Amino acid sequence: MRELSPVKYDSSLYTDENVLYKHKLIEPVSLSKNITYLYGKDTDLFPLLANTEGQGFTKSIAPKALNDTQYTWDVMGRMKHTNRVVGLYNPNVTQPGLGFTSFEVIFETEWFIEQYGAITPDTQHLVRIMKKPEKLSTGKWKYTMNIVGSNPNEFIGLNNFVPGLAWVMSAPTVAASKSKGNRTNSMTPGKMTNQFGFHRFSENIAGNVANKVIPYEFDTANGGKTNMWMPFKMKTFEIERRILLEHDLWFNKYNRDANGKITLYDSETGEPIPHAAGVEEILKYGGNYDTYAVPNLTIGKLNSTVDRIFANRIDKTPMEIVMYTGAGGRRACNDALRNDAESHSLFYKLSERIIGGGDTGYMTYGNYFDQYRTIDGYILTIRECNMFNHGTIAEMDRENGRMINGFPLFSYNIVFLDHSMTDDGERNIQLVAEKGREVITGVYKGLTPLPAEWGAIADNKLLSTTTDVASYEVMSTQGIAIRNWTTSFWLAPSL
Repeated sequence: MRELSPVKYDSSLYTDENVLYKHKLIEPVSLSKNITYLYGKDTDLFPLLANTEGQGFTKSIAPKALNDTQYTWDVMGRMKHTNRVVGLYNPNVTQPGLGFTSFEVIFETEWFIEQYGAITPDTQHLVRIMKKPEKLSTGKWKYTMNIVGSNPNEFIGLNNFVPGLAWVMSAPTVAASKSKGNRTNSMTPGKMTNQFGFHRFSENIAGNVANKVIPYEFDTANGGKTNMWMPFKMKTFEIERRILLEHDLWFNKYNRDANGKITLYDSETGEPIPHAAGVEEILKYGGNYDTYAVPNLTIGKLNSTVDRIFANRIDKTPMEIVMYTGAGGRRACNDALRNDAESHSLFYKLSERIIGGGDTGYMTYGNYFDQYRTIDGYILTIRECNMFNHGTIAEMDRENGRMINGFPLFSYNIVFLDHSMTDDGERNIQLVAEKGREVITGVYKGLTPLPAEWGAIADNKLLSTTTDVASYEVMSTQGIAIRNWTTSFWLAPSL
């Protein structure tokens, strides 16, 4: 097979008819009108949201105070979240971000959006994009950033600014009040022959795009099909929003200092921007974090990790521990169990399960471990999640060449999370949101016709603007609460 027209990206401010014509979406009907995702459907990209919000385990909490608290066939590539760095704007800066000071970075494109976050290539630092990027005479884009965190001595190593390295975008964060909207990027099909964080996402349209029909048939969020552009655009908007909010739950960083003061402020309003600690930081803080030499996971490391998790449960509630990993981690676990079986001369006993024959007369080889029974009788099931294989960090690993045996380094993370019910009848891991502001939606109407998809949420929530632009605004609060973090564990790959 070959590519007839590539998947195209557009980071212009508005999605209007020009985008549809530019990317050849308004054209004669082709043989196949079904958009096929190049790497499969975007499923299982939100394991934490699915196991918390998706199952009704969201806890709404009233804030103590205002600020006390994301035969040709048509193909759609995965959402793009990366941007390649050119270098520091000021090459004389040796410790970018030190003391929570702003620093300026040049990127190749305008793909990153103001108010959104970004992760450095070494995955050790979270920054916030403080204002709109500025286009330079070279055609590159200058971004102003601030480090998110609580350590005034933190700065970003210069190895993260090597030209060509990819950074990855994370969810937008805003102050609890006086925030402004932002924007979203557009992607179009190609052809093949612990405190609340506040997040605000904006979808902007202009002209008469709400009424445009295109020659592709899209699946809608409710399982139907449509030729209208806006249902598909809103579906991708919601997928994108959840991808970034899921990442936020895993990798966000708490940003209050030792005195309880938030270290990040909106550059225009001066309002504080709170960030909640994600799963990784929570488990690192609790000491339930370790590394293994990828891809050589040993049975000893696996045993010590599992024993530590189960030994820390002191109540009588049945344990529901989920072992999240990617394709790399799943293979590392299988190899660890298989190597242990071989070392004890047990593997020959498994030969009938591994080697078989079919009706065709050909032999088959292959049967692999996906469960592990502890000495105490607990069974751990390995759950491979697309987030580890195709999420934002995995996307950045691929672009930066951080691949092990054909899989992104990130896919070798193995995370044990205890979703059990506690003795008081609540889930150990919950999505936490501010009461009354879990999710708030609104529409700036302007003179642009509104799509029907915005009608349900626009009732009595229309905001005013005098321009030929309409904007769908979503503001939400979220944080992840792990009530007993001692029964969860993060096992990270180390090169």
